[in-house]
Amino acid sequence: MNAGTRGAAAPRVLVLTTAMDPTADQVLRELNTRGVPFWRTDLAAFPALGGITAELRSGGYWDGRLEHDGRGADLGEVRAVWWRKPRGFSYAEGMTAPEREFATSQTRRGLGGVLGSIPAIWVNHPSAIADCTKPRELAAARAAGLDVPETLITTDPAAVAEFGERVGGRIITKVMGSIVHKEAGTRGQMFARRVPRAQWSDPRISLAPHLFQREVTDKRVELRVTVVGEQLFTAAIHAPPGAGLLDWRADSRHLAYSRTELPPHIAERTLDMLHDLGLIFATLDFIVDADGTHYLIDVNSCGQWAWIPQTREPITQALADLLQTGTPS
Repeated sequence: MNAGTRGAAAPRVLVLTTAMDPTADQVLRELNTRGVPFWRTDLAAFPALGGITAELRSGGYWDGRLEHDGRGADLGEVRAVWWRKPRGFSYAEGMTAPEREFATSQTRRGLGGVLGSIPAIWVNHPSAIADCTKPRELAAARAAGLDVPETLITTDPAAVAEFGERVGGRIITKVMGSIVHKEAGTRGQMFARRVPRAQWSDPRISLAPHLFQREVTDKRVELRVTVVGEQLFTAAIHAPPGAGLLDWRADSRHLAYSRTELPPHIAERTLDMLHDLGLIFATLDFIVDADGTHYLIDVNSCGQWAWIPQTREPITQALADLLQTGTPS
């Protein structure tokens, strides 16, 4: 499915994602219905199977073409780029490890630098995605006036014990990045977990920075908020008793959802935070406690959203509008 390869219309939308991406398919089907030309490709095709030719023009822009498998996009025609979930680069067989390391450096700066200079609307720009680390997003949330559970990042086991006592004795830990990990050929996921007192002084904490937070023990509900431009789409996530009450991702098969709304002042602060982070699309997780306090837990600049039926269609339409018009609404 690729409207950018049907006939003479030049692709106005460049979509960078994997070949198997059902979430992207939702939006691309809508673009096809609207007759919006696009080209879908994956950076994993470059430079082994695809290429780029770009020349710097006097106006201070790169003019050229990105191609793969007989298809491609003229850089000057692209008005929107959806940086969805592209994979890493690939290289010709037989290259040595030093050659691959050098090629990666050059491809990142050459291909990545030219693409990043396209004067189009980005959903989202890779530099903003790279900057959206857990410490950065939580600091931006606090600066925007959002509530965040007390948080510690440390390599000092003694600091964990002091922090745990100070916040009431109930703390959790979570990874600062993808929860997916592989070990001995087995794929697993690292969900948020409680840290018992016996582990507060674990010397392994010194091996790498760890994130600890006060557990919100009087949780009323969790919210999944998807932001597209200036629009917010909010779903309440209802988890049954069990592992999903601490981290709903641990029991995704038994969740229930309902449509809801953020309070206006929380919505305004959320948009302020995303403006600070340079994001025009994000999925966010909130915990709402018994008093109605909304705690910002996570910001994902390339987050999933299509699995929630109540918000799937409006988000699809909003993303299609954004990519079609090239302007946030």
